Amino acid sequence: MEPIERHCLEWLLAFAREHRDRTGGELRGLIQRKITHTMRVLAHARRILDELQPAPELRRAAEIAAILHDTARFPQLERRATFDDHAGYNHAVEGARILAGTDLLAPLGEKWRAVVLTAVRLHNLGVLPDDLTGEERTVTELLRDADKLDAIRNNLRHMDPKTLHGKALKSGLTWHETEVSPEVVRLTLDRQLIPFQSIKWSNDFILFLCNWLHDLHFPYPYRHLDRTGRFEELLGWLPDSGPFPEIKAQLRADLARAARG
Repeated sequence: MEPIERHCLEWLLAFAREHRDRTGGELRGLIQRKITHTMRVLAHARRILDELQPAPELRRAAEIAAILHDTARFPQLERRATFDDHAGYNHAVEGARILAGTDLLAPLGEKWRAVVLTAVRLHNLGVLPDDLTGEERTVTELLRDADKLDAIRNNLRHMDPKTLHGKALKSGLTWHETEVSPEVVRLTLDRQLIPFQSIKWSNDFILFLCNWLHDLHFPYPYRHLDRTGRFEELLGWLPDSGPFPEIKAQLRADLARAARG
């Protein structure tokens, strides 16, 4: 790890610990989980970069963006006790604002500082804008791919109808074994992303995660989902009746094709 990346990581850990030390109980554990998430996202980003072999400046920007992408989660947890971005707080936008108010990224120079801030600001957006530079788009897409891989892992770990999974993430989500929104089925079969506001049932949310398959940009994420069995585990939470056999067959075929390259 180069000095600037090490400095950014040390800054983030100190920032997170400041917020952790002002909280207690469950929130401390959630802050620690977010730190661990950051390290896994960084590991995924590095695997993508190892295959991509970009210029050193782009690699540095991508690693720093991975380290800093969830900066605003720590004040969000301390002050709001939630990860819910639909309560007047966008952690990506707020994170970019926090970082822009520091001199942390000054050693990168203005161009690459802007690339990192753009990636942080846009990493949770449904669809990226068309006016990004080539470097901004590459770093942002790389960060989004790495972040999605760990988000799928985390959601699978906590997928449990007894806990009404999704309440913290999606207010109003109802767990149901077979219900699914017709619009979500249509979008899935059309290989389109599912808008977050369309999610009502637990099966909608599972398909929301599955459809990230159509918003990945590099070979490694497809192979990782295939090799680890995590995509198949997601499909296993869906029923085997109604529209789901067709949906599962299509998603499996899509992943197999993408994983083969």
